[in-house]
Amino acid sequence: MDNNTPEIERFITFDVGGYWFALPMMSILKIVNCPPPTQGGTVGIGLVQLGSHTVRLLNLHREVGKTAEASPDHAPFLVVVRTPQKELWGIALEEPPDLIELPLTLFKPVSLEPPFDHKTNWISHMAIVSEKDKDSDRTLLLLDVHAVFQHDIGQPVSA
Repeated sequence: MDNNTPEIERFITFDVGGYWFALPMMSILKIVNCPPPTQGGTVGIGLVQLGSHTVRLLNLHREVGKTAEASPDHAPFLVVVRTPQKELWGIALEEPPDLIELPLTLFKPVSLEPPFDHKTNWISHMAIVSEKDKDSDRTLLLLDVHAVFQHDIGQPVSA
């Protein structure tokens, strides 16, 4: 790779409450079908049982200011992340995430200087991506995996 070629990384992107989030693929443990409530998929209370593992869920709907009514009781897709402390966390999604490759130079750091909302300190970078099929751009919010699951998000709740 020459010095003029930007470094490309793979990300998953997904929509929660009208906001588009991105996670680097290297941060993802797995993406699975979320089990229904009869098989351990209790998304409404923030826990999902996957085999012998209990996965706590991050409530991105609440974090972006959407009401509890907007949070799904069952979401068919689950993004599973293992924290540095070896805990399993998940993000339940109503639609499957997209896989995209983007140059890292597209992402610009987010300033967290006051009066920036402390609730969003887990968004490390933003990128504006042109959509090929549409005449619009999409803003991606890059989740900082190390910060997002240490963020004071209260008790486990659904995405």
